[in-house]
Amino acid sequence: MEIDHIFLFTRNEAQARAMMREAGLVVNYSRVHKGQGTSNICACLEDMFLELIWLDGSTISAESERITLGLRGRGDGSPIGISWRGDGHEGASEPYAAPFLPAGMSIPVSPESLDPDLPFVFKTPGGTPPSMRNDDLVGHRQLPRYAALANCTISAPNPDQCARLLAPFPDVNVVAGHHGLRFTLTDPQGNECREVAWQV
Repeated sequence: MEIDHIFLFTRNEAQARAMMREAGLVVNYSRVHKGQGTSNICACLEDMFLELIWLDGSTISAESERITLGLRGRGDGSPIGISWRGDGHEGASEPYAAPFLPAGMSIPVSPESLDPDLPFVFKTPGGTPPSMRNDDLVGHRQLPRYAALANCTISAPNPDQCARLLAPFPDVNVVAGHHGLRFTLTDPQGNECREVAWQV
């Protein structure tokens, strides 16, 4: 099991783009999630990507509200999400029939994440490391400056609960505090070279 991507809800697109710019990250692509009511911008590393996401004013489906994404986007709960790819996160999952996916497809979500006060933990269907993707979206990722995620620390007002949920991710630590992310990036030689802190 590997981290596919980490997301953070922001207030709006302007804030998201300012956060990427201040972090020194290149926005590789953006998407509109029709029916989920969200848009995003993504910065790809070699091994995973970082996503800043916001409610864009479009319609939010009942299914997206049920799965707690509407609440999170409005600031009522944890704004943080972690997606995995591959096998290894055993146990039950809650299917999320995301309205932007083809009919019949769903996203497995950790049942604990139906509590909006906990991070949104889910599996990306068909997740692939950005360095192995063959589409035209990821470009050169963050090369030559940054290559990979070394570690990530999540701050949350309920750290014990969050730590139990995120235990399958050894590179993710949890500390007490206001909702936020702090992560360290490596250069192509594997040296830790950049620390970024994001809060909303």
